[in-house]
Amino acid sequence: MCPFHLNTSSVVVEEAPPSPPAELVSSQPKIMPRPQLIPQPLEPPEASQFASLDLHSLSYDELPDKRRVWPGAPGSPEEGLGRLALLTPDVVAAAASSIRTGQRISLNWDLTKLDIANFNRAPTQHHITSLLGGAGFDDIYIFNPQQSSQWDGLRHFSSPYPATETGPAQRLFYGGTTSAEICDRSNTRIGIHHWAREGIAGRGVLLDYVEYARTHLPGLQYKALSDHAIPLSVLEDVARVQGVEFQRGDILFVRIGLTREWDTQMGPADKLAYALSKTPQHAGIEGTEEMLRWIWDTGFAAVAGDAVSFEVYPPQKSFKRTGGEPDVPGLFMHEYLLPAWGIPVGELFDLEGLSQMCIEHNRWTFFLTSAPLNMPGGVSSPPNCLAIF
Repeated sequence: MCPFHLNTSSVVVEEAPPSPPAELVSSQPKIMPRPQLIPQPLEPPEASQFASLDLHSLSYDELPDKRRVWPGAPGSPEEGLGRLALLTPDVVAAAASSIRTGQRISLNWDLTKLDIANFNRAPTQHHITSLLGGAGFDDIYIFNPQQSSQWDGLRHFSSPYPATETGPAQRLFYGGTTSAEICDRSNTRIGIHHWAREGIAGRGVLLDYVEYARTHLPGLQYKALSDHAIPLSVLEDVARVQGVEFQRGDILFVRIGLTREWDTQMGPADKLAYALSKTPQHAGIEGTEEMLRWIWDTGFAAVAGDAVSFEVYPPQKSFKRTGGEPDVPGLFMHEYLLPAWGIPVGELFDLEGLSQMCIEHNRWTFFLTSAPLNMPGGVSSPPNCLAIF
């Protein structure tokens, strides 16, 4: 655990928010426990093998090491961008040319949500302090971005790598960054500030699974806080029904329905039960190699959704298939998307208004802008995200 200290002794708070239940607040943030279900990775290649390759241009099956797609030099802006390198000026300009009506919709859920969260995450604090004897006011925010809409940055999650001739087995972050580097506050390698310098902008694409299930799977009943998993074949059919044709550099959104359930269907007791659960479940896309191949080969620059973890959680050892087909092995996509490929993962985005606007326009693509916090060495950030039609 990285040491940290927060000094708020000089803060004068006129009205403090009600204290959360003691059992829900940890004195220090804790990392989400993740089972290790990934197959053994390949032995690390020599860096010189990749020197002449544009790894982002290769297909999934052409990648020399699917666990180390690290084209940028350690500490470089290119490394800090990860897969956002696909958002070139030409790609962004082409996406911006699709703006027709100028209508805008925010994809940011309230900062106070999840008002009761799992994994010992403390709720947001918002203090208002007086300035110059009441002539004005300031805000003081203390919050964990994971409590609401957020981009998981490249420092958020690592992947296990085996021992080599030069070092022991260890968990590494994108580019081979170590936990010791992240805990060193003078080291800002792969921090969220790399994304903040130009922002995240491009063509967003919504795959509205909630609406698809309503119209095409009328007998399906599922909860967003369950282990319900969406296979690739269904995502592809959602795209077919919506008439979506993907482009390289697209930013993918998948609507599961969590924010709607939390806001309209769950009462205080339901939320508290979720927060205290030792075995929380989150609906999401399947974690399979075919899903990974599709995400990489389609050329998504980032992926996001309104689910808690984007992919189904906890990771499954296998996924059943119908028609006598064999089960498909499962894997933990977080250990590929972030540390292996540098793909931003967005979670808990509010997609309810976006869904309605897409239906209204009969169009599921839009121009997207997102301005992560410019925090050197930051781990994650609220998205500050708008969809523009």
